[in-house]
Order: sequence, then C-alpha cells, then structure tokens
Amino acid sequence: MSAATVADEPQVARGGGPGPTGATVDPDACELTSVRPAAPAGAPRAVTSAGSARARLAPLVEPRAVTPSAPADAGPPREAGTLRVDGPGRPTRELPAESGDRPLPDPTPLCCAMVLAAVEALRGARPLAQLTRWVTTEVYDQLAVRSQLTQRVLGRSTSAHPTSIRRVRLCRIGATAAEATVVVDDGPRVRAVAVRLEGRRGQWRATALEIG
Repeated sequence: MSAATVADEPQVARGGGPGPTGATVDPDACELTSVRPAAPAGAPRAVTSAGSARARLAPLVEPRAVTPSAPADAGPPREAGTLRVDGPGRPTRELPAESGDRPLPDPTPLCCAMVLAAVEALRGARPLAQLTRWVTTEVYDQLAVRSQLTQRVLGRSTSAHPTSIRRVRLCRIGATAAEATVVVDDGPRVRAVAVRLEGRRGQWRATALEIG
C-alpha cells in the first residue's frame, strides 16, 4: 500500500472522542443496552426470557395455612377430679384432687362438745368466739344476740356446777347431714338442745341450733 493511499483513508479519533465528519457508522454493528429502574422492595420481579423482549410477572404464591400441632409430650385428656404434679423431686403419679365428698367422721363427739360450749357461752362462762369453727355465721349471730340478752337480764353465771351432757340421740341423714337432740345439765336447770349438722369441706358444722 502506497503512502498516498493511506493518506486518503479517513482517520478515526482515538480515546473515545468524535471522529472526522466524513466517518460512517454501521447501524447493524451497534448494540443498544436499556437500563430499567430498580423495582421497589416487595414488588414482583419481571422475568425476561432469552431472545424475547416481552416482560412477564412472576406468579404470587399464597402462603399455606399452618395448623398448630399438639406438643409431643401431650398426654390424653385428664378428668377434672385428678391433679398431676411434675417437677424434680415431685411425684408424677395422678393424685386425687381435694373433694368435698370425702367420708366424714362420726359427728357425735363434735356435737356434744359444741352443745356444751354453746350453753356455757350463753351464761358467760365461755368466750363465744370459741364456737367460730363449729357453727355457721347465722348460728353464731343468733348465739351472740341471745348471749347478750341473757347476761343483761341474769348476769354472768357464778355457779361452780360444771355443765354436762345427760343424754344425746343423733340420727344420720344421708352422708353429709345429721340431726341430734341433747339433754344438758346446766347447774340449777336442765336444758334440751336441738341441732342440725352438715358436712362442709370435710368437717361438720352446725347449721341450726335451738337451746331450751
């Protein structure tokens, strides 16, 4: 190639600058790159297959409902009358829960002791507060009123004769109720006492008391 031929060829500027005015560009040799803005967080992504210019949206997958499963150590349902105690150093067997239907003892000794205390409280020989655990609130209030009236009219008893039981007759009415009549020797007089006992929380309590 001669020097004249090289001089006649168009020169292309190096370094990325624009070339001479007479330079031509082949449109088939150019590639266009498109830049898409970044999608916001949480938005579905556009999927473009190779060789296709159409954008497709990825399908949304609905979350599956999760059914809570029972714990692995869950045992069969227990009845209401049982209590399970677990823990280090504690028994793990089924223990019977506290119940008001447990067998009650013979009410005769308690009946006699309660009647003696009530008669002595009426004449001021014994504090009425000692009957709190043996009688209901209604019976206690009735005894308190009668004790005040008796001591106001007759004064406190100064008799040295001890109060004693002459006779008692008790009848059980079912498993949790009993009625009794008691004859009490109260010094110069003899009293007849009628009482009704009911089992509450494993012990007997007087729900009705009449002192003659």
